[in-house]
Amino acid sequence: MKLRKILFLGAILCMSSMAFAQNSECDADISVYREAFKQWDGKTSSANPVMVQAWRRVFINCPSYKERTLTDGTKIVNNALIRSTNDPALKEKYIDTLVMVYETRIQYFPKSGVGNIKGRMGLDLMGYPSRMEQAYTALKEAVDLEGNNSNYAFIDGLFSTTINMVKAGKLDEAAILDEYSRLMDIVDFNIKKYTDEANEKSLNNYQATKGNLEGGVQPYANCEDLVRIYQKKFDAEPDNVELLNKIATVLSARNCDKSDLYLAVAIKLHKLNPSPESAYFIGKRYLVDQEYTKAISYLLEATKSEDTKSAQQAYKYLAQIMLKEGRGEQGRIYARKAIELDRTDGEPYMIIGYLYASSGKDCNANPLQSKAVYWAAVDQFIKAKNVDPSIASKANEMIRDYSKMFPTSEDAFFYNVFEGDEYQVECWINETTRARFSNN
Repeated sequence: MKLRKILFLGAILCMSSMAFAQNSECDADISVYREAFKQWDGKTSSANPVMVQAWRRVFINCPSYKERTLTDGTKIVNNALIRSTNDPALKEKYIDTLVMVYETRIQYFPKSGVGNIKGRMGLDLMGYPSRMEQAYTALKEAVDLEGNNSNYAFIDGLFSTTINMVKAGKLDEAAILDEYSRLMDIVDFNIKKYTDEANEKSLNNYQATKGNLEGGVQPYANCEDLVRIYQKKFDAEPDNVELLNKIATVLSARNCDKSDLYLAVAIKLHKLNPSPESAYFIGKRYLVDQEYTKAISYLLEATKSEDTKSAQQAYKYLAQIMLKEGRGEQGRIYARKAIELDRTDGEPYMIIGYLYASSGKDCNANPLQSKAVYWAAVDQFIKAKNVDPSIASKANEMIRDYSKMFPTSEDAFFYNVFEGDEYQVECWINETTRARFSNN
C-alpha cells in the first residue's frame, strides 16, 4: 500500500514538474515573441523570423496558456505569413493556419464571445477571395449569435459577402433581401440605442453601415425585381407561412404593396394563419386601392397586434381613412390611440391638424368659428414638430400655409375677440386655443 502511495505521489510530482517545465518554456517563448512583436508595427510582412518561430512554438505547445497568444497570432499569420508569400499553395496553407488560430481561440476562450470571434475571423477571411464561402459562413454565424449586439463591421461584412455569394451563383437573390431586412432591424436598433446614449462614435458607425446596406440593396430592391424574385418562391411554396410573412414584410417595407403578389400573399397568409399581423397586410393593400370599407375591417383587427409598431401604424391608417371620408371625430379617436402607443411620433398630430383644418365647412356657426378651426389645426402641427423633429420641415410648411387662413382682426372684432385671447373652438373639435390673426 505504501509503495502504491509513493508511486502515485511520484507520478503527481512528475506531472507537476513537466507542467512547470512546459509553462517555463512557454513563458520564455512568449517573452521572446512579445518583445519582437512590440517592435513590429503589425501591418507589414517584414517581421522578425525569431518572433514568428517563438510564437509558433507557443501556439503548438501551449495554445490554452494565454488568450493573447491567439489574438497576436491572427496578426502574425495575416501579415507576417500570408502576405509575405506569392506562392498560391503556401498562401492557402497559411490561411488554413489563420482559421485554426481562430478555432483554437473559440475552443479555449469561448467566454470572449463565440460570435465576436467568428465575426473577426469572417472579416479576416473576406480579404482572401478563395475563402468567400468561409467568410460568409463565419459572419452569418456571428450575427446569428450576437443579434442586436452585432458589431457594425460584422453587419457590413455579412451583407457584402451575401451579395458576392449571389453574384457567384452560390445563393438565391432573395438572400440579399432577406439579410437586408434582418440586418436593417439590427442597425436601426443600435442607431436608436446610441442616439439615446449620445454615443456619437458608435452612432456614426451604425449610420454609415445603414448607408452601405441601402446602397448595396438598391440593384435588387425595386418592386419589379422584388416581385420577380418572390413570385417564384410563392408559387413553389404557397402554404409556407414563414415565407409568406417574409414576402409580405419585404414588399411592405419597400412600398411594393400595389403589386398583385402582395395582395395574393396577404390573403393567403390570413387564410392559413389569421392574425392581426396578416390582417394588417391586407388592410394596407385595400387602403392603397382606396377600398376603404374593406380596409377598415382589416385594420381594426390589426390594431390588436402585440407588435406595438404595427398596431400604431394601423391606427394611423384608420385616422387617414376617416380624414378622406370626412369623419373628423372618429379620425381623432384613432389618431389619439396612435399617440398613446408612441408619443414620439408626430404624424398622428399632423393627421389631427388636417382633420381640424378640413372642418371649416362643418364648424361654421359663425364666420369667426369657421376660420378658428385653423388655430386649432396649427396648434396640432406645432405639437407634431415638438415631439418629432424629423417632420419639422413638413409641419412648418403646414403652419405657414394654414396661418394664412387665420381670421383677420376685423373678423374677430365683431365677436369681441382680440390677439392672444383664449378661444374655445366648438363643434366636434371642442379645443381651447389662442387667437392669432392673418395679415392677408
